[in-house]
Amino acid sequence: MTRWLYLLLLAVPAVFIAETQHASALLLFVLAALGLVPLAGLIGLATEVLAEHLGHGIGGLLNATFGNAAEIIIGLAALGAGLPEVVRASLAGSIIGNALLVLGTAMLLGGWRHRRQLFSARVAGEYASMLALAVIGMGIPSLLATVGESTQPGSAVVRGSQLHLLSIGVALVLLVCYVAYLAYSVFGVRTVREEPVAGTETAKGKAGMAVVAHELAYAQVPIGEDDLVAPQRTQGRCFFGSIYTLWHHSLWLPLLVLAGVTAVTAFVSEILVGTIEPLTHQVGLNPFFVGLIIIPIVGNAAEHFSAITSAMHDHMEISLAITAGSSIQIALLAAPILVLAGALMGSPLDLNFSLLEVSLFALVAFLYALISLDGESTWLEGLLLCAFYLILAVGTFFTPS
Repeated sequence: MTRWLYLLLLAVPAVFIAETQHASALLLFVLAALGLVPLAGLIGLATEVLAEHLGHGIGGLLNATFGNAAEIIIGLAALGAGLPEVVRASLAGSIIGNALLVLGTAMLLGGWRHRRQLFSARVAGEYASMLALAVIGMGIPSLLATVGESTQPGSAVVRGSQLHLLSIGVALVLLVCYVAYLAYSVFGVRTVREEPVAGTETAKGKAGMAVVAHELAYAQVPIGEDDLVAPQRTQGRCFFGSIYTLWHHSLWLPLLVLAGVTAVTAFVSEILVGTIEPLTHQVGLNPFFVGLIIIPIVGNAAEHFSAITSAMHDHMEISLAITAGSSIQIALLAAPILVLAGALMGSPLDLNFSLLEVSLFALVAFLYALISLDGESTWLEGLLLCAFYLILAVGTFFTPS
């Protein structure tokens, strides 16, 4: 995690102080959003260190499971506040943001530095196919409700309690698919390892293999230049050197940090969610905009930075793995968990997305597949993806609440 993220940790005590002083909703919202960024990064960092201790398979499972922990926590807080529409928008926004904003920024900055970046079209095609299947499965309840309304005027095929039961059934199926996804990608069940094709430029050989998953598990926090020189800088300082040694050679410290940061994230998420409705009345901020744009950026900022850093180091395949893997985890893990949790909490969450969100799902799957066809990317492609995301953000900002 980079130094500027550590500086943002100052927003965490600030938001608790502001809460006790009954500060304005806008100030609480800004401080909570800033505080969640480094907290999400610390969850990923602690998970990565635990993965080093527990081995490749268990480590990959931890990375895949906790990759979207911050978003799940925020979603649970929103369900507790009775805001299922914000949760649906945040799920859609995470998938859309990964494919448009994060991948676009990675391609833009990486392409500007390296002009053209190559990656394995076949491996990227596997990401694209899994992403398409995942988002289609998550959007099926919406399609059934919409088709019913169009073919039977005044009566949908699924509505109310039926739609809720359908969403629970789809959530269970998606969780089974997630287990299969982990078995294939993390543990390599019934997969074939292949050597990189001769003459193919890959990210130092990281993504030219047939096994998709080991990269998805370990590409969540790629190693950058700052990470490589950090141990050398701390060796000459006794205190920081001992902290570094304890952090990387003990199991209890990462576990303690993971538990503590998760608890703090839950409290800050409650404060953030609690300001959404006051902001709607005081500032006129659209809850749909908060869910679709702001919450996904806040919950995944550290992971987004990792994808962009990888592209700038000419590891475009790692960026593709991070963006696709995060979107797949949202569809196959985060969404089902929130649907089932909503049923238990008495705040039903149906997978009945709006027509705009379902259309964007289809567009994201199409764009991801289209980008992977030629096995290369340029800064112009990244710019166009970012521009489309900006148009979407501006459009939802001015949508009446």
